[in-house]
Amino acid sequence: MQTEMKISHFLPASASDLHCDHLMWPFAKKTDDEGASKAEIPVSEAPSSSARAELLWKAGSRYLRRKQYLKAIASLSEAHELEPSRLEGRLNLGAALFLAQRPEEALGHLKYVLAFDPQNTIALLNLAATYDALGRIDDSIETLEKLVRDRPNWADANYNLAVAYLKQERLDDATLALRRELTLNPKHEAARTLLNEVHLKPRRREEGGGSGGG
Repeated sequence: MQTEMKISHFLPASASDLHCDHLMWPFAKKTDDEGASKAEIPVSEAPSSSARAELLWKAGSRYLRRKQYLKAIASLSEAHELEPSRLEGRLNLGAALFLAQRPEEALGHLKYVLAFDPQNTIALLNLAATYDALGRIDDSIETLEKLVRDRPNWADANYNLAVAYLKQERLDDATLALRRELTLNPKHEAARTLLNEVHLKPRRREEGGGSGGG
């Protein structure tokens, strides 16, 4: 069973992969040229570096919303060079890098956000999904367990934790996490489907148990 974590986005994640809503902070929407590799912002519209950074953050977030990840990375990276301490911008850049299948680069941005805001729920969800993509399942589980402890009612946290548990064949822990998710969100179809699949998985016999002698 290959279920993936969801990564957190501005819009709620659909209920198919590992839920991590890549948070896109809701900057204003504008139309942009599909063919541009960077946000086309005339210098005349950006009289200062801070004003240009703001335009680039907004453009990058629009690209991210439209799933134009490479263009989002280009704009957000340029904005980051001008304004490296912008937490919501770093969070969006980390999300864009993850979605462009560059989790190694996403990791540093997410950790930066959490260094200043340790209980940032979206950053924790995205960090867990990034660890998962890097094959660091123990770190992913530790991050999600912290999130569930700190924000037990947060949607999808228990679902993601169950997915991570399943990658270590921790079926009982996954079952409990999925039941918690369904208690909080009874209409979570992905959690319900996954719970049914977990129930159908054969349990390993405990070591030493049931070995009647011969």
